[in-house]
Amino acid sequence: MAKPPPTELVKPLSDSERAKSLRETLERAPDRSALRVFGYGSLMWNPCFDVIERRKSKLHGYHRDLSIWSVFARGTPDCPGLGFGLEEIPGTLCEGIVFTLPQMTTAADLMPLWEREMWTGSYSAEWVSVSIDGADVAALTFVVLPDHFQYAGGLSLAEKAGYVAAASGKYGACYDYVADTVSEMKKQGIEDPDLDELLAAVERIQAE
Repeated sequence: MAKPPPTELVKPLSDSERAKSLRETLERAPDRSALRVFGYGSLMWNPCFDVIERRKSKLHGYHRDLSIWSVFARGTPDCPGLGFGLEEIPGTLCEGIVFTLPQMTTAADLMPLWEREMWTGSYSAEWVSVSIDGADVAALTFVVLPDHFQYAGGLSLAEKAGYVAAASGKYGACYDYVADTVSEMKKQGIEDPDLDELLAAVERIQAE
């Protein structure tokens, strides 16, 4: 079973490390003239970049889960919450939102995204192929690193619900983070029965 990371390990990347990651990711972009970002968690309802179009999309071979210890945004080192991660698992499917960014988007415009998603380097920024109404396009997304100290894979439903119910961080309660994500997914016609079940379990704990 995954365990919360020791407090002494919870250190952010330096500004130079984050800038290097952003620069190298953009250098690998299949097409700089059409930048897209695939959101599968809070980005769906709270993007931190300019958007000219958003579309529901499918990413094959990846699974969304609460698989990252949140020790700052939605929890603390002593009472961690959980954040959404995307993990490559053959045969799975993740539905989300693809955002198309303005053509003149620069690295500076994307730095707020890097500060949010690459705060401690728990993700790998990857270019993936997503499907929009049967057409495949390249999009940037953030895939969890299973060997990172914040990886929280392997938790049971009951364990996840317990952490989500108890945790709160700089940006509010972990429950609100999950509930807002599920609410936006329903608005967009995106179904995820596992998340519905988890949210119901959290609400049962809160009602006790």
